[in-house]
Amino acid sequence: ADDGPNPELVDFRRRFWVGAVLTIPLLILTMGPFVGLGFIREMIGERTVLWIELLLGSPVILWSGWPFFVRGWKSFRIMNLNMFSLIGMGVSAAYAYSIVAVIAPGIFPLGFRDPETGAVGVYFEAAAVIVTLVLLGQVMELRAREGTGKAIRALLDLAAKTARVVREDGTEEEVPLEHVQ
Repeated sequence: ADDGPNPELVDFRRRFWVGAVLTIPLLILTMGPFVGLGFIREMIGERTVLWIELLLGSPVILWSGWPFFVRGWKSFRIMNLNMFSLIGMGVSAAYAYSIVAVIAPGIFPLGFRDPETGAVGVYFEAAAVIVTLVLLGQVMELRAREGTGKAIRALLDLAAKTARVVREDGTEEEVPLEHVQ
């Protein structure tokens, strides 16, 4: 029987859209200089851009990516490492490093800092893009699985509901399939 929409699919779809909506401006801010949109960073100012990146990236990483952290932590607890272990470690490392780089850039060596602005490079957009793309993959997988389940249920509905029983005297009788032994 069809129990309605898959709650995991509904949740992941919502997380994906929130992630996508916040990741697109984050990508524009960070990759803009490479496609002729560098004036945006210059107009706003480097320190302000870094704080905006933190504000845009945090909900994507912490809320949209939360299921991956939960699954990653579980995989470490039971020592069955998988894709979620890698996602959790990579995104956590990028996020933690980036937060420190925004809050306390002075603790980094000069080689880490931009010679003009003194800012340290951050990886909020990389972490947000990873979370958003993995969410997209999960949504696609859940939709495919749901479609497969519907197809199997449709095939089962095509199965015969009755059977024709030929009695010893040669007569035929139609009986419900449950009564056939």
